[in-house]
Amino acid sequence: MLLREAGRLSAASLTCEGTRVTSPVTSPPLRMTSEGSSPTAMTSGRLAEAVTRPADNVEVIKSLVGQLHSSLKQDAEARLETLAVIASREQRTLEHLVRTIELCRDPSLVGATCALLHDAISPNNKGEVRHIIIQLCLGLNTAEVILRTLKTLSSDGLSAIESCTHAAYQVLAKLASKDPILAVKARLVGGVKLTHQLLQTHMKNSIPLLPLLIVTKYLAKNSTNQVVLGKDGCVATMAAILSSVPKTHWAKIKFIMEILALLTKAKSNVIRLVRESGLQRVLAILDAWEKIERRHQVKVIKGILGTLSHVCDSKHGRKAVVSLNGVEITQRFIQTCPADKKFDSNLAYATNVFLKCVSKGELPVSSIRGAYTFHVPNADDPDSGSDTHHEETPGFDGDSSDEEEDEVEDEDEDFELSKDLKGIDITSEYSPQQPRMEELMRLSSLFPELNNFRVPASTRFRDAVLSARRGSGGDIIPETSMEHYLQAANATKSLINFVKVAYPDMVGAHGPTYLEELYEKDRKVCRSKAIATVERVLHPETYMERVVYDLDYLLKSELSRQLITPTSSSSRLLSNWDEKRAGKRDVAVNHLNFESRFESGNLRRVIQASSFEYDLILNADVSSSHHHQWFYFEVSNMEPNTPYVFNIINNEKPNSEFNFGMKPVMFSVQEAIEGRPAWIRTGYDICYHKNHYSRVPKSHDNVRLKKSANKCYYTATFTVTFPHAYDVCYIAYHYPYTYTQLQVYLNKQDSCVLPSNVFYSNQVLCYTLNGNPVPVLTITAKDNMKDKEVIFLTARVHPGESNSSWVMEGVLNYLVGDSPPARLLLEKFIFKIVPMLNPEGVIMGSKYTVKLLSLGHFIVLDCHTTVHIVLIN
Repeated sequence: MLLREAGRLSAASLTCEGTRVTSPVTSPPLRMTSEGSSPTAMTSGRLAEAVTRPADNVEVIKSLVGQLHSSLKQDAEARLETLAVIASREQRTLEHLVRTIELCRDPSLVGATCALLHDAISPNNKGEVRHIIIQLCLGLNTAEVILRTLKTLSSDGLSAIESCTHAAYQVLAKLASKDPILAVKARLVGGVKLTHQLLQTHMKNSIPLLPLLIVTKYLAKNSTNQVVLGKDGCVATMAAILSSVPKTHWAKIKFIMEILALLTKAKSNVIRLVRESGLQRVLAILDAWEKIERRHQVKVIKGILGTLSHVCDSKHGRKAVVSLNGVEITQRFIQTCPADKKFDSNLAYATNVFLKCVSKGELPVSSIRGAYTFHVPNADDPDSGSDTHHEETPGFDGDSSDEEEDEVEDEDEDFELSKDLKGIDITSEYSPQQPRMEELMRLSSLFPELNNFRVPASTRFRDAVLSARRGSGGDIIPETSMEHYLQAANATKSLINFVKVAYPDMVGAHGPTYLEELYEKDRKVCRSKAIATVERVLHPETYMERVVYDLDYLLKSELSRQLITPTSSSSRLLSNWDEKRAGKRDVAVNHLNFESRFESGNLRRVIQASSFEYDLILNADVSSSHHHQWFYFEVSNMEPNTPYVFNIINNEKPNSEFNFGMKPVMFSVQEAIEGRPAWIRTGYDICYHKNHYSRVPKSHDNVRLKKSANKCYYTATFTVTFPHAYDVCYIAYHYPYTYTQLQVYLNKQDSCVLPSNVFYSNQVLCYTLNGNPVPVLTITAKDNMKDKEVIFLTARVHPGESNSSWVMEGVLNYLVGDSPPARLLLEKFIFKIVPMLNPEGVIMGSKYTVKLLSLGHFIVLDCHTTVHIVLIN
């Protein structure tokens, strides 16, 4: 039903679909008659009387609508006067016009009224009045009313609405972009199929065809409508229209391409497009893209490439594109694409289509599973299971959403969790639904504030760390922070024995204290990188492909066998000798040297592609075959004033902050020696794009992964010119924060003298399956303990998000500080803080972890830690 109240909204303050218009309508002085009213206002008044009995006053209403329409076409003063009357709250003219469409069953009157509305909301009427009229139309559900009326009138046949189709769809075309739920409303009143029927009827009639195509485009944005239109034969209709429309009618061709790009999101419509031979015409237009009218060029090509991208998501569609020389056509477009900025998105689309069609290269590693595997107690060998992968969202980079990617990743995590933890009953010891009193009592030691602030010695984190250090240095805390860090690092347990302690971690390097500017991406560089990706597929023989670092080999070779976790209790102490190496050339090689076998390091393989370009492959998460994002590695033996290109080639996310101003961070040992030990942002020519490496090897037979067999990895590329010759530098995704660094920080906090009324305890929440203690802090004021609420904070559940540790350190410094707000917080709340919930993932340089499975029970796959958390109100 028509909403009468919407017509009573003031023109000075309208609310519709979440939009509020506050600017008043500025109307010109009305031309007054002897009775004191303007002619337009009098016409509106007579229209109000006539629509009370629309069936009896069809001719009268038709005459009045004609008069209003005529006044819109007169001089500027009369036009503004008429628009003001239509937008007036007092006159309610627009409500009467919509009521006329809804209640009158005369097609010619509906057409005349729609023609009046179309002229009223035409872009020719610039200004606030037009905007308010559009908002009023949306509030009155004008589009839905028009579609419902057309559907009712068409019951006598489509010829019955011939006289009003063009004007009605002109109004719908103007309102479609403003109404976000028009597609749903149209389907509910039968407007989707009606629109398609009218398209079939008028496919050779150029007058109503354009507004019909515009409305169809907005209807096809809805996924359900895509299926409905496909089943109704809309793909065949689009193919027929594309074949019949003159080649010079580029506006119509543009909308046809955009509709096909939307319809082919449904894979069933891809098959229909191929069957209807519409793909040949689409490729033919792309092959002669220079002939497209310049003002429509970008959007026509975008629609074509969007269609091809969706077609190539299916095996059947890819075969059809390849058989029709689609790869060669796309390649020619890439190589001749104009350098104009407005063509950048088209180049990205075209590169995406090309990579989907060409034969994928396998990632140059021995196995897609990571180099590190943790054998879960009482579980089957994780290597016996098939490798797992997750799919990326179809489409090109800009169309993919992180929400969709994360959802698919969650499914993979559930799969790996069920496989790696097979045989472990995770509910046998604790059931959140049925907590037992004895279990709660077992955790009472972690709540010293409830036991007169007495901390049991058996739960103290400091004691646990000192106990771990007795085999490598005794209980004495070194005097210098560097010695302290080295001793703590040697007590940190890892899946392999690291070969060194990273220099910036050892010296406590921080980032700058000032705000850093975002990097402004150079679109020309991104274009050249995209074209280079295509050239690399076509001419792989021009690249060196020399392996200069291989973690798999190092872990398996006789030379490094002692580095794997030894069975004996004694092990080689970790240290750092970067200061002795800095400035000295390694004459044994003529390339960069790399290393990542240190805490939080992540680098699996490095391949030299050219003299100054290197492809880097990140290690997957522990016992996993995916999650590649965090990186932290050492590079040395560089030449001075030489730009080196680093390509991290096995990223999985369809987009990255590297595309929005982020830069990697770098630490220079030589700079530290000269008194500047800090992490800095580095790199230029930064971009993130899809590459030609397949996410699943060709030999893979896992049925679950067949759907993702056509998916590619993404490359994060950046160029670095190092400040010193033969320096030792460290490069990371973000400022690293290791588990050892947390130990050192907490030890320092334990030594701080706090006010007598502040309670601070550092206890062991649990131990990881690899034997590292997980700290839990309790901070509160000793007085006013009655009815205090508990605030529970955690960080680093995702180990690759090191920024959370820096934030947590700031929170801890604030809470134990001397500020009055901090004191007030401690008086009102008890803070329970787990500063690093995934220490094993942090130690091994992992990126991700498994989601929360149930209330109070965390399963951390990558760090192999089971943490029981009871929330006590």
